[in-house]
Amino acid sequence: MDGDIGQPPRSRRRDPRLVTDVTPAQGIVARAFRTMRSLVPLRARQVEIEPEPQAATFPATRRRFPLVLISFIACVVIPAVAAQIYFVFIATDQYIAEARAVVRSAEQESAVQSAMMQSGSTSASPGATSALSLSTLGANAYVVTNYIRSRAVLDDLSKTMDLRAIFRRPEADFWARLDRDATIEELVDYWKKMVTTYVDGPSGIVTVKIRAFRPDDALALTRAVLKLSERLVNEMSERARRDAIQFAEREVQRADGRVRAVLADLRRYRDDEGLIDPIKTADETAKLLMQLLAEKIRLENDLFVASRSLTMNAPSVQNLTARIEIIDVQITRLKEKLTGETPEIRNVAAKLARFEELEVQRQFAERLYTMAQDGLERARMTAERQAMYLTVFVPPSLPEESLYPRRIAFSILAPLALFVVWSIVALIWASVEDHRV
Repeated sequence: MDGDIGQPPRSRRRDPRLVTDVTPAQGIVARAFRTMRSLVPLRARQVEIEPEPQAATFPATRRRFPLVLISFIACVVIPAVAAQIYFVFIATDQYIAEARAVVRSAEQESAVQSAMMQSGSTSASPGATSALSLSTLGANAYVVTNYIRSRAVLDDLSKTMDLRAIFRRPEADFWARLDRDATIEELVDYWKKMVTTYVDGPSGIVTVKIRAFRPDDALALTRAVLKLSERLVNEMSERARRDAIQFAEREVQRADGRVRAVLADLRRYRDDEGLIDPIKTADETAKLLMQLLAEKIRLENDLFVASRSLTMNAPSVQNLTARIEIIDVQITRLKEKLTGETPEIRNVAAKLARFEELEVQRQFAERLYTMAQDGLERARMTAERQAMYLTVFVPPSLPEESLYPRRIAFSILAPLALFVVWSIVALIWASVEDHRV
């Protein structure tokens, strides 16, 4: 204890290496250095506090990584390996029979042929030929393709073929064959998968492809479908022709009935009035009246000349006077017959008005009847020109090599598709987890 008297405390004891003669400036630097050393523990504590969130994320990342790997294996690797095993070792060969046809009409065919004939004489006709050659019945082509992919064609095919047996061949694999107890709706969906139809818009060409597990089945199905499609086109054409002709025939019958009714009214009028043709009767009456007037004028002239040389009691003068009086009576009666009217007999003018009305109706009805007859003939000619038919210019043939399924392409595309889907889902899940934290 005594030896320690006068010595500085242990905590204040200097380092022997630093016991040197120092200047005042060096003392200031030393004090600043000691101050910085006293602040180092606080900095260290702050550094230790800040990395705590980062240190806490390591366990979550380690837990998340196995989940991502497991999901990748379960959603991508295993299905991809299974798909490749199926397409390479299990998938059954499917044969495709292809046919191409076009729906045309006789009118269009004649137009195309005439344009082709003119193309040799004029330089501008090739463009017209191409335009006419592309003029096909596009709407009817789409009708045919929709019919091929509908239930109606299955109902028609079932009358002559066993579709369920065709799509359940023993060589078909479990995934591609039709279910044993498939309903008609499931059969329609399966048929849509096995049939491919395409319509080329500019040309109207219909392309039909049908797949089956045997080459002869694909060929038989394609031929049967083309036959049914041709029958459909013929039925549509026949129905259009029949409707047009029936409409024209109804118009002819209506016009014929109108003509008959007007002729019946004319016959009834003649029977009631006792005149065959009032117009001719009026013409004859007018001619007779003109003759009497001319005769009266001549007799009056003779009477004037005779009265100058003879007395009124002279026989010749009295004869002329009597003849003039008789002609006056005849003229009066003819005038009454033409324009006058008595309670007993109607005049010719009144009869003529009704007759002219009936005659106009008769002429109008006959003209309508003639127009209806012409319309019927035109409808028949147009119906013959507009007869539609299905022309198969690429008939189906027996396939020798299976073109489906595309094993290499599907084996590559299946893993890629699975990876893309898994990547999208994984990114969405990671984004949700990040926002949740």
